[in-house]
Amino acid sequence: MWHPRRTLCAAGCAGLLGVLVTASASANDSSASLDADGLHFTYNPNIEIDSEALWLSLDWVGVGYRFHNTSEHDISTLVAFPLPIMYIGEDGNYILPDNRDPINFIDFQVTADGKRVEPQVEVRATRFGIDVSEILKKHGIPLTMLGANDDASAALYDKLNDLPDDAKQELERYGVIDWTTSSGAGDKPLATTHWQTSIAFYWFQTFPAQGTIEVRHRYHPVPRHFFFSEEDLDSAEMQKTYCFDRAFADAARAMLKRAEKGHEEDYSPILKGKELRYVLTTAENWLGPIKKFSLRVEKPSADALVSLCAEGIKRTSPTSFELTAEDYSPSEDLNVLFLEPMEGN
Repeated sequence: MWHPRRTLCAAGCAGLLGVLVTASASANDSSASLDADGLHFTYNPNIEIDSEALWLSLDWVGVGYRFHNTSEHDISTLVAFPLPIMYIGEDGNYILPDNRDPINFIDFQVTADGKRVEPQVEVRATRFGIDVSEILKKHGIPLTMLGANDDASAALYDKLNDLPDDAKQELERYGVIDWTTSSGAGDKPLATTHWQTSIAFYWFQTFPAQGTIEVRHRYHPVPRHFFFSEEDLDSAEMQKTYCFDRAFADAARAMLKRAEKGHEEDYSPILKGKELRYVLTTAENWLGPIKKFSLRVEKPSADALVSLCAEGIKRTSPTSFELTAEDYSPSEDLNVLFLEPMEGN
C-alpha cells in the first residue's frame, strides 16, 4: 500500500515528516512554507503598539508586544493568530515535526502580562469555497491529514483506501477525495486528497483604560526546504526576494565551490536552502506606527549563511543579526534565506 513519503529536503531532515503529498507524487526538492504573521485583532483606533520585539530562527519564532490603550475605558477585543491555508493535496508538501498535536503542530503558546492564555482554535476544511469539514468528520478523516509519526500518517491513507464504496462515492461527489489518479498493488486505486484547511488560534483580550499590557507568543515555524544552486544565486528574482549583497554572494559561491570538490565533472553543486517567511504588513489593525521595533535573526550555526531585505540590520554575534527602528511602519514582509552545506560537503 502507498503511504506518504518523506520530503526530499537535503540532508539533516531526520525526525521530520514530509506530509500532504499526493499518491501520485514523487519526492520533491522543495517543500511548501506556512508563512506566519503577527497578531490580528478587531480594528480599534485607541490601541497602539509601544513596542514589538521579533525573534526569528529556524527552530522557533518569538514575538513580544507592548500594547497601550489610549482611551479612558477598557477595551475588549478578539485577538487571532491565523495560520496560512494548508493545501491538502498535490500542492501541499510540508516539512512538519513528528509527535506533535495534529492541530497545534506549531506548538503555539501565548501569554498576557506573564500569564498563560489558552486560546481556542477554529479548524475548517473547504473545497471550491464550500465548507466540507462535516463531511470529512463524518467519515473520520482528520482535517489536517496529519499523523503523529510516519506510521500514523501512513495509516490515514490506508484508511482512505479501505473506505466502503458508498463513503468513497460521497466524498468524490464533494470533490474532496478521488481514487482515479493513481494505483497501488494489484492496480488498486489510491486516494488523492483535494481540500484546503484553515487553522486560527483566537482569544478575547482586555486592554485596560490608559494602561499597557505585554502579549508574547512563540511557536515552531514551518520553513520551506529546497536545493540551492549557482543558478539560484544568479537569479534576478531570488536576488530581489532576499536582497543578496556582495559579501553574501561571495560566501555562497565559495560554499558552492567547496561542495563541488570530490564529485564528477558534470555534477552541479547544491546547498541546503531554507526559507523562513514572516508577514509584517498588518499595521492597519492598530493606531499609528510601531513606536519601537526590534528584529533578531538567528542562524543555525556560525558557518550558515543568511540573507534578507532589512535595511540597517547588523551582525551582532557569529550567529545573530539585529535591527532596531523607531516609528516603524513596515512596507513589506520578511523573506529570510538560510544556506548550509549538504551533509558530507
